[in-house]
Amino acid sequence: MDEFPIIFIDADEDDHDMFKQAIAELNLTHPVLVFSEGKTALNYLTTTHQLPFLIISEISMPGMSGLELRQQIDKDSQLRRKCIPFIFMTHPVIDSLIEEAYELTIQGMFEKKVTFEAWKTQLAAIIAYWTECQHPKRFLK
Repeated sequence: MDEFPIIFIDADEDDHDMFKQAIAELNLTHPVLVFSEGKTALNYLTTTHQLPFLIISEISMPGMSGLELRQQIDKDSQLRRKCIPFIFMTHPVIDSLIEEAYELTIQGMFEKKVTFEAWKTQLAAIIAYWTECQHPKRFLK
């Protein structure tokens, strides 16, 4: 099974479809895993042997929010050691949430773009950055 999936967590089914379409059009080799809630994503992260390439999460979701998900990841020493880049892609971006999110050592926050093409361009830039970035998880086996 291929390693290094891109994990997308968002309660909005339309955003799931747009994300999958954008990734497909970008011709990326990373498999895509989509979750509708933080708790399900956390369960996956704590039980999988795969090493995710990137986590992209909405902040506002029913049940476990993106902020709560990030807190749970930070509390888990095994997940912390995986050094999975974690970014928020959300709308709307609220100043107080930006500060709260960065206190949780996220690696970025982006406002969802309105058009599909703008969103695809934004995703391409994010993924290109993490493809080139040197970080500890590249050395994990």
